Amino acid sequence: MVSLTGHELTSLHVGQQIEVESIITNHATSQKKFTYMVQVLNNKGQVEYFEGLSASILPNQSFTVSQSWTPKESGQYTVQTFVWDGLLFPTPVTKVVQTQVTIE
Repeated sequence: MVSLTGHELTSLHVGQQIEVESIITNHATSQKKFTYMVQVLNNKGQVEYFEGLSASILPNQSFTVSQSWTPKESGQYTVQTFVWDGLLFPTPVTKVVQTQVTIE
């Protein structure tokens, strides 16, 4: 979780724009299309946020991707990030990375 300027956030607050950031790497020998997804679940397991972005990545290339989430209520949340090969017929490319966060 980072700020709009890319600095790591040590506390998270209601109404604060939070960038959920990941580094994507293509270990293949050819260019690949991907969709980076961010899902945020509340403490009841309900989806509060679900967005993604699609792009292509060259062989052996790495770059940083992010999605912006602004929490509306305080509490405990589970932030999940994952990569699909696309949106039409999504096939997982990575395991789900899960992080617990507290919004004050």
